[in-house]
This record gives sequence, C-alpha cells and structure tokens, in this order.
Amino acid sequence: MKMLHLGVAASAIAIATASTAIAQDNQDDVDDSDVIVVTGSRLATDGTLEASGPVVAFGGGDIRDSGQIDIAALLRESPQLQASLPGSFSAFNGTPLGASLLNLRALGEERTLVLEDGRRHVAGIEGTAAVDVNTMSTALLGAVEVSTGGASSIYGADAVSGVVNFVMRDASDFDGLEIRTQAGVTDDGDAEEVFLSIANGFETADGRGSTVFAVEYQQTESILAGDRDFAGFGRGWLAPATGDAADPTFSNVWLVDQRLPISSSGGVIALGDGNTAGFSSAFVEVVSSGGQDGCRTIGSQNIPTCQFYERSTGVLRAFDVGEIYAGPFDAQGGDGVSAEPDDEILLPQSNRVLFQTRSEYELLPWMNAFFDAKFVTTRTQESNQVNGFNDDIPIDLANPFIPAPLRAQITQLQNEGIDPILVMSRDVLDATTRSNPVARRQTFRIVGGIEGAFEDLNMNYEVSFNYGRTDADISSFARVEDRYFAAIDAVVDPNTGDIVCRSDIDPNAVVPPASPFPAQNSNFQISTFEPGDGQCVPVNLFGDNSITRAAADFIFQEVVDRNDIEQRDFLATLAGDSEPWFTLPAGPIQYAIGYEWREEQSSYTPDALTRAGLTFGTIGSNGGPVNPSGGEYDVNEFFGEIRVPVVEGLPFAERIEVNGAYRYSDYSAFDETDTWNVGARWSIFENLTLRATQSRAVRVPNIGEAFAPTFTAFIGAGDDPCNPQFINAGSQFRAANCAALIPNIGSYNSTNFVSARIPGQSGGNPNLAPEEADTFTVGAVWQPAGEFGGALDGLIVTLDYYDIEIEGLIDSLSAFQIASNCVDLPDLNNPFCDAIDRDPTNGFITGFRSGLINLGSVETSGLDWRVDYSFDTPDVGGMASSVRVSSQGTHFLKNEEVRDPAQPDDVFDVLGEATRPEWIVNFNADWDLGESLTLGWRGRYESSQLLVGITNRDIESDPNFANIIENDGAFVHDFSVNYEISDRFEVYGGINNAFEEEPYLGSLSRPAGPRGRFFFIGLNANL
Repeated sequence: MKMLHLGVAASAIAIATASTAIAQDNQDDVDDSDVIVVTGSRLATDGTLEASGPVVAFGGGDIRDSGQIDIAALLRESPQLQASLPGSFSAFNGTPLGASLLNLRALGEERTLVLEDGRRHVAGIEGTAAVDVNTMSTALLGAVEVSTGGASSIYGADAVSGVVNFVMRDASDFDGLEIRTQAGVTDDGDAEEVFLSIANGFETADGRGSTVFAVEYQQTESILAGDRDFAGFGRGWLAPATGDAADPTFSNVWLVDQRLPISSSGGVIALGDGNTAGFSSAFVEVVSSGGQDGCRTIGSQNIPTCQFYERSTGVLRAFDVGEIYAGPFDAQGGDGVSAEPDDEILLPQSNRVLFQTRSEYELLPWMNAFFDAKFVTTRTQESNQVNGFNDDIPIDLANPFIPAPLRAQITQLQNEGIDPILVMSRDVLDATTRSNPVARRQTFRIVGGIEGAFEDLNMNYEVSFNYGRTDADISSFARVEDRYFAAIDAVVDPNTGDIVCRSDIDPNAVVPPASPFPAQNSNFQISTFEPGDGQCVPVNLFGDNSITRAAADFIFQEVVDRNDIEQRDFLATLAGDSEPWFTLPAGPIQYAIGYEWREEQSSYTPDALTRAGLTFGTIGSNGGPVNPSGGEYDVNEFFGEIRVPVVEGLPFAERIEVNGAYRYSDYSAFDETDTWNVGARWSIFENLTLRATQSRAVRVPNIGEAFAPTFTAFIGAGDDPCNPQFINAGSQFRAANCAALIPNIGSYNSTNFVSARIPGQSGGNPNLAPEEADTFTVGAVWQPAGEFGGALDGLIVTLDYYDIEIEGLIDSLSAFQIASNCVDLPDLNNPFCDAIDRDPTNGFITGFRSGLINLGSVETSGLDWRVDYSFDTPDVGGMASSVRVSSQGTHFLKNEEVRDPAQPDDVFDVLGEATRPEWIVNFNADWDLGESLTLGWRGRYESSQLLVGITNRDIESDPNFANIIENDGAFVHDFSVNYEISDRFEVYGGINNAFEEEPYLGSLSRPAGPRGRFFFIGLNANL
C-alpha cells in the first residue's frame, strides 16, 4: 500500500486553465494504490469528485500561468473566494498592511480556515486566526483545494465557512532544478512586478529519503491615486443633496474630488474680533458660511473672516469652500482638505523573500520521519493622508511666520480699534510629514514528525508537532503633541534676530498654546524634550507644504508597534479500513481517529510614545493612550471519522455510501464544544452521482475578540442616521424615532455641532459565546464518459446547493450601524440605543460603545456549478489541436442578517449590495496547438449590484436615495500564451484585464483592482 499523505491533490481539478485535462487524467489514472486524502476529510478517496461535499481545486500551474504573483489576487476571482483581499489592496481596503487574507463565502476571513498540507498554519494577524497567504510558496505549490461548509469536525474551530488547503509538491514532482522568472507592467508603465524562484527536489542515493526546497523573491512597485482617473480627486463619493448639491428629486448625489471645507492642508485662516465675540473660530466661520467663499467679512475693508494663503504666489485670498458646497464636511473642489488626495499611495510598494525546505526519510519499512521548515519576510510601505489635524490653532499676533498681506490686515483692524484674534484650522498633509507606515512581517514555521503504514493492517498513522511564529512590526512617523505646539509658538530671538521656539528663550514656556479640538490632556506640557536645549525647530503653518524637513524631523518621531503570534500544535492520527478483519458486501469500512492539542498566543505592544498618550492619535480627546494587549488559550481535541459503503453494483445503485465525523474540543478559556458532520454519496449510475452533507461547526472567539482591552473608535461628524440625507432611508421607524431623540429634527444636521469625528469606546469581550454554524449541501456530479458515442467523453459537470446559517455571530458593528439600528427598530428601547450617547439639548451624538457581541444570525445560500469539457479540433498547419473549456460560477440565492437577537424577525437582506452580486461566473478556454503552444482566455462576469454606501433598506425606504444607485455589472477578460521552446524551457505571457475594466463608481477593488491593463511575461527553466 502506498503511504497516504494528508492533502496531496493527485486529482486537482482547476477552475482556471487546464482544468479538464487535470481532472480527466487523474480519474483515468487512479487505482487502489493511488488513493489520496482530499480536503474536508482524513479518509482516502479517489479524488475531489468522490467527496461527499463540494471541493474545488486550483492547479499550481494554473496559478503560475495566470500572471498573478499574489496568490490571493487570483483566488479572489473564484466565486467562493470573491470577497478575499490581496495584500496589494491593503493600502485602501482597511486590512492589515501587506497581508493577503482569504474570505470564503463572504463570511469573513476569521471564519475561513487556511491549512498547509492539511495542517494548521500560524496566523499572520495579531489576535486572530487569519493566515497571511503571502507566506505560501508558489514554487512548491501543487494545488489549492477549497472545501465549502463547516469542517470543524475534521480540523477544529474556525472552519465555519469552509477550508482552503494549500497542497505542496514533493520530490517526485521534480525533474531537475526549476527556475522561474516573471516580470510585468501596466500599459501606463507603472505597478512593475518582478518574481524569481528557484526550486528543486531530489532523492537520497539509497532511495530512502527525499528533499525539496524553494527560494523566492518578489517585488512590486507602488502607484499613486493620481495615476488613475477614477481614484484620488477623481474618485466618486456620495454627497448629501443639500446646499449647492441640492436636487429636487434625490436625497444624495454622486460627486468627485471630495473635500472637507472645515479644514485645509494649507490652513483655514480666521480673523475674529476680540472686542465683540471674544474669540475666533475657523470652524464656526465655515459651518455658518452657507457656502459663501470667505465666510463673512470684518472691518471697514471687508476682510474675509476665513482666508487661504497661496504660499507659491504670496497671495492671501478668500477661502474657497468648494465648487459644489453641500456642507462643512461635504464639498467638491475648493481649498478644503482632500478626502482622497492624488499623492496618496494606491497600491503599496512591497518586497517578499521566502525560503522553504521539506524532507522525509525512511527510518524503518513502516516509519518515515518528515520535516518541513520555512521562513518568509515581507516589507510593505504605504502613505497615510493626514498626520494630525486641529481646529482653531491659536496663532500669536507676533508670530514671525505671519505672511505680509495677513499682517497688513491685522494692522488695519487694529487701527480701526478692533482687537483681532488669529486662529487656523489645518490638516497636516505636508510632503515632509507623511507617516509612511511600513509593515515588516516575518513568519517562521517548522513541522516535524513521523508517519508510516502498517500494511498488514491497512493502517496509516502520523504523529507531528507544528510550531509557527509571526512577528509583525509596523513603523510610522507620529506627530508628538508637545513638540508640535511648541514649534508653532514661534518668536524672534531678540539677541540674534533668528526665528526660534518660544521655549528656547523662555524656560517657563512649558505649556504652549494648543488647539481646542482635539483638546490636549489636562496635564499637557512639554515633556519629550528639554526647553532651551536647542532641539525645537519652529514651524510655519501658512500655506501648503510649509513645514520644513528640519521641523518635521523634530515634530514627527518614529513609532514602532510590535505584534507577536505563536502557535504550537501536536497532532496524532490513525486511519485505515476494516479489510484485514471484515468487509461489507459493498467494501470495507474506512475510519480515522485522532488527538490534537493546540496552543495559540498573541500579543500587541505599542510604542512607548503611544502608550504614554503623547502622540496625536493617543491624546485623551482623540483616542487616549494605546494599551498593550494579548492573550492565549489551549485546546485538547479528540476526533473520529467513518465512511461506510452500503450498496455497490446494483441497478440504480452503482454505489451508496454514508460518512460521518465528530470532534470534541475542550478549551482552556472557553466552553467545551461538539462538532459533527454527516454525509452520503449515491452513484445512481457509474457516471452520475448525488451527494449531500449536513454539518455543525463552531468558532470560539479569537484572542483579539475575547481579550483586547478597551480602545477608542470613531464616528464621522456627518455619520448620523438622523441627518437629512439619511433620515428617509432605513426602516419605516427611523423618522419617528429620530424625531423622538432630537427636539428640532426639521433643521437638524449633526455637522452644525461637531467637528471631524466623535470618539467612542470599543474592545474585546471575555463573555462572548462560540458561534455555531449549520451547513447543508446537496449536489450532483455527472461524467458521461462512454455515452453518446463518446462525444462527451471530456465532459465533467458538477452542481451543488449550499446553505450556511451562523447563530451568535461574533462581530463589532460600526458606530454608524449601531446608531442606525437604534432608530430602525420599532422603538427606542433596544440595546443599540443604550450604546449611543446624544446631547440632551440638541440631540447630536456625543459618544458610543461598540465592542464585540454575539449578534443574531447570518444565513447565506447559493448554487455552485462547474462544467469542464475537452475535445479535439481539426489540425492546424499540420499540428494536432484540442480545446479545453470550462465554466465555474455561483448563483447567490440568499444573504440575510439578523443583527439583534432580541428582534429575530427584523431581517436585513444584503444580497445585491456592493460586493454581494447575485451572479459570478468564470469562463476559461485553452487551445492547444501541437505539443508546444497553448493560447488561453479567462473571463469573469459579475452581475449588477448597489454602489458602495447604499443598502437595500435605503432604496426600499427612499427610492430616490441617490441619483445613481447601482452599477451595470462587468466582464473582465484575460489572455495568455504558453510556448515550450524545448523540454527544458518554456516562455509564457499574457494580458490581464485586457479591456481595462475600471472599478465601479466609488470603489477601488471591483470588478477589477486599480492596476488596470497589465502585461506579464515569464520564463520557466527545468535544468
């Protein structure tokens, strides 16, 4: 008997190119000695088509030929993984910088279990179980298998939506040293990529051992938002139809070049009269401007109360609140701070290096030792738009940086008997001050153990230990508050005439004047440097890019946050069949039993400056100090699996078999759990099989969800469901509930009362209960080989229905979702309203508590299918030719959420919203010409869906919610060519997104990413 290796994909059926050939060849070649273990089970089978539940596989060669060097970028094109987020998107999608995360069935990466060769893999993100698939070797990859549905009874917690298993090659898959090099570039001449790998596999001289290794390097270059006309200033955004954007029909309208007039990268300069008002406020001036450039006027010369200084020309002029002004936080164009600046990094720059080696050696005829080790390091850099902002920064009238025209205005007002007060609202976007976050990730993983077979007993076993560690350091440059305001408080040194910080000549100036928002801590004073020591560099805030390199180096200090993750896993399994003892009429019973112990540890250590609350984002009014966090747990698990053949060789029952699995888990930090799976396969005829599974899966809270300390989260100033642009959306209860909360609802707008954002509290919850998921699948496999005169010999058709329902979903709703749920439920006596604080007089939001809770439930269902067909075509130029075509898709039937367990009938239908289309279909065709040339095409279609920021409830409650509500769907096309120069050399290349399909309005990731049309070429050498 050949030894069974967990996860070896001898029958990988790819949905990309060459899928039919792989499937057909393996179905033909399988015999009793070639059975393998397919993802979703620990029992041997003949291939993915013989599983009770749906298993889809991608061939490693197909991933190579796709031109994608980020595995997640290709996998997200499959319907099952369409919600996945590659690391190249991490600059704009909110995921951890540089990490590539898989998301099966759009149920979250935390519910998608990622394995390597059927074994657990250390997480890549602190506090979670999510694996960064950048750590998977491309050169050693044999296949990627995707199993839908709960697999907790097989692999343990986290396999709620299913399993993605990366199956690696062994020495028998190599025929010499393999060298692969690939390069690519867009038709805009940017986003360059380079990939190089060297891999080999060989046996020892005595034939008892083998070793494989791979070394990989890849590099991608960044692009800026301004490099694409649909990003940066050109990115669409949904604005309230108020002010200049007022529309008689629609509540919201789509605009471009989003600006926030309340502030500016060059500063909103405000002059007030100290004799009358007693204060000056740029924020108040803009909020009350009504869209008037310059706001009001002051003095006999009608000096604008809000102005802008053009540093390049020396011109001081009225502040432009926007070409289209919809409110103090919503404008198109103007001098306001850009929400999507052109010089923001859109695709990050990244480097990756991987080394992996795998060995096995026969110690005894019935025992092999094996060893697998890898080290992966990545570096990813992006840029952050704003490195601090402030409203109404006080500027001393003696400040030497005040521009001449502004000083002349101050003198004019003083001559008129006015006591001018000068303040400035400013966002820090100077080129010298970017935070430039850099994520450095290092992953080390080692697996060792013994495996073997007792051939007389038809048994296989494995005993292994798996250790993994991920270290992720995220460095950036943070604004240190005492330095910033000390540098703003500039004066002229009376002894030298130089411009210096006041603290350099006045040792008692330890509390520099500061902005009222965000307000400084009550004990605010100079603490990170010694006044008078010469370190302080005065800063000029007037105009764009006015902060010098020297001033930036003083104010913005490097901070490094450290994330450490460790995993230890002991696994012992025994699998076999009953043939040595007894055999049922339909064959022997197969079984597998085992024990697994796993320990997970995770910690986060913020930089000392952020722990002390000394940086912009960590002062008390803007988040507070960032606390270290961490946690650990271990689990003991016992599991078993069985497959029983019931009938074989009868009419209309070529074969019937049933299977089941059970796992008991005892967690140190959580309750005990039980998970199970039952399934059946009924081969009506040799070529037609029905299959079904029912399973119960669990997911215990991960370390971050259970143990994260309280931290500050934010809600935007305009993100109030009772604002004019939202009040007619949501449920039928929203308007009445808002009126009950807010006295003057008819004229209410939250942006009249608050600036930028409101802080609230979030954090972990040690009282969370495990999630429970029930999954049902039923499907059919049709392989009509030998039928219809052999015309359909190359055809394979699978069709599967799935339904996944998760109870007690662990999630943290955003503050806007909490506020919306509060007013969308039938009355205000609900837990969401308890989590929102409002001002008792004017009704605006003053705080919130989000945190993690067990929400109601989520249910999703759909139909998956795959069709593969290969056939010969007429010779071309004397060369034999054949065609391989395939289609794989999903029709999503249901995607519903119950967000409040106390309101089980209040169901949110999210199917058809952004990223949740009803149809996704992949098409593939390859034309083989002779034995050397292959031409390929790959297409991906997704149906129309609502645009970003629009929900089904918005449209149901307000059919005129926006002037554009949905996209038209899209079809993305890729083309490739492969040519074998000789047995040792192959050249390949292609064009991805050949017709340059752009992201949907308001989006940057669908139906294609922002890279655009991309050309690649590569060379494979086998020496």
